[in-house]
Amino acid sequence: MIKSFIVYVVSFFALLVIVHFLQEFIINQTNSIIRFNLWDTNLFMAIASLMICVHFQVFSLVNSLKTQLGFIYLPTLFIKGVLFYVAFKDTVFNIEVLNTPERLSLVIPILLFLVLEVFFIVKIISKMGFKY
Repeated sequence: MIKSFIVYVVSFFALLVIVHFLQEFIINQTNSIIRFNLWDTNLFMAIASLMICVHFQVFSLVNSLKTQLGFIYLPTLFIKGVLFYVAFKDTVFNIEVLNTPERLSLVIPILLFLVLEVFFIVKIISKMGFKY
């Protein structure tokens, strides 16, 4: 289980570094202006997805929760969205109109972290022998 946690941390940290520096490079090359802190939004997504994966790894050890893991995962997307709004309502959601680079700087990392998160959740559920 510790090996799984290390894999999660390394994977999400590597994706965080790659996404952030690629964003910075592309923004600098295109001379775009981003009116919020990219590092903070990317770090939030990385930590939120990491915490979901860690919790699901722990939940998979509880026999009474094994059959409910798929249903437990559904509200996590909503909760993560609400927490993102609460954390960034003054910086991101206070901007009246986001320009295209700002929108892409939010959507692309969200999708990338979501893909990695779902990959690990599917691995956890498939280790338990359930068919999906």
